Amino acid sequence: MDKLVEHWIERSNYDLDTAKAMLDTGRYLYVAYMCQQSIEKIFKGIIAHKGLQNFPIHNLTRLSEIASMHNELTPTQMDFIAELTPYHIEARYGDYKESLTEIIDKEKARLVYDQTRELHQWLYLKIN
Repeated sequence: MDKLVEHWIERSNYDLDTAKAMLDTGRYLYVAYMCQQSIEKIFKGIIAHKGLQNFPIHNLTRLSEIASMHNELTPTQMDFIAELTPYHIEARYGDYKESLTEIIDKEKARLVYDQTRELHQWLYLKIN
């Protein structure tokens, strides 16, 4: 496997492991942020695997289009990546962070993590 593709996969796996660690320690907002990062990086791995140019963007829907995956994703998966995308920016900045903390409880964080893990596994199979 190409070194760049390996890099993206390793980073994606690391972020997914970090999401689990955040879930286990009750840092629920960061579960969602790390899940977004994991899916972003696996998409970038697919893009690299296809020999396409990666761009410094974080919108998961747009990355799925660049990776030519948007037609393979189910409507449920598309809805999920649309839900996950805002956690990239909002997890880092002041008022957004505070408002998200109020809506991401243990149940929501578990759901986001489980859905991310499932999507991640499915996307990973597209590389191998």
